[in-house]
Amino acid sequence: MTGSGSRRIAVGLSGGVDSSVAAALLVKEGWEVVGLTLKVWDRSRCCSLEDADDARRVARHLGIPFYVLDAHAAFAADVVEPFVRSYAGGRTPNPCVLCNRRIKFGWLLDRSRALGCGALATGHYARLEGEGPARRLRKGADLAKDQSYFLVPEGPSVLERLRFPLGGMTKAEVRRFAAERGLPVARKAESQDVCFLPEGGLASFLEDRLGTRPGDIVDAEGTVLGRHRGVHAYTVGQRRGLGVAARERLHVLAVHPGKGQVVVGPRREALAQGLRTGEPVWLARPPDGPRRCAVKIRSAAPEVACRVEERDGGLLVTFVEPQFGVAPGQLAVFYEGDVVLGGAWIEEAVTAVGRGR
Repeated sequence: MTGSGSRRIAVGLSGGVDSSVAAALLVKEGWEVVGLTLKVWDRSRCCSLEDADDARRVARHLGIPFYVLDAHAAFAADVVEPFVRSYAGGRTPNPCVLCNRRIKFGWLLDRSRALGCGALATGHYARLEGEGPARRLRKGADLAKDQSYFLVPEGPSVLERLRFPLGGMTKAEVRRFAAERGLPVARKAESQDVCFLPEGGLASFLEDRLGTRPGDIVDAEGTVLGRHRGVHAYTVGQRRGLGVAARERLHVLAVHPGKGQVVVGPRREALAQGLRTGEPVWLARPPDGPRRCAVKIRSAAPEVACRVEERDGGLLVTFVEPQFGVAPGQLAVFYEGDVVLGGAWIEEAVTAVGRGR
């Protein structure tokens, strides 16, 4: 097995412009690059036959070895099945976080080692600085494209074997570099959707696997306002598709799969003072006591100042200002400036001191 100092490096080639430029940059820097494409799901919106063909064309253009790896079983077990179970349990999962942790930074990293590669590179917009225990994950230079939220691994040691060549670049610079190098995917459009969802979207995907499980839509006092086809079709903060008439707009406040209930109410009732999490992953030194930092409660949420303290094996997070739509199952990621401190899965929203939802 080749150590982390090896000049042989694997690049996860998706067939898109970002991963292709990551590979091209490493070739330019003199690395011995191996291109790896994952086949994860039939009829997926990414990793399709067309994407694999594009990745192969890029590898041929760069003159690097290229392999397609069958990750169907691992992807189903570690991403798709937990995704479905989470929705059935009234939680809102983030499959991209699971895919990075379990598939790219786990399954794929292991196979890259078997090919003699000392590290794995991807086309994510984030930066890694320092070596060994001092290695830090930072936001990408292009904050509009920053993907650091999705990249908290299952342990800090994983960072030593990862490389993000695009971390210091903007998307415009990546496109320009691809065009200048004549990469065959320089003008290829991006895919933003969850890769394994069909054209019918999330609702049809979950109903195909979970069926319909009717139950009541209730207000915070338990008054029945309507019926639903299954709690898996709802997430905290959701407004559209409730099918309930009211004087003011209603949002999902909570989902109780055991009771088969979806609790709804006005937006003000969906505000949380904080949240509780499961066991955290710290990429920087764990706090010795209460810590003030910033947190993102989902990938598209803005950062909010907060106070973090360890409680019962997890974290109690208190926001400086109440936040809307804290959803169990999402990842809370903590920042200090542009440094990612760590992350933890959200267990529940805290609506008042000592009281969860």
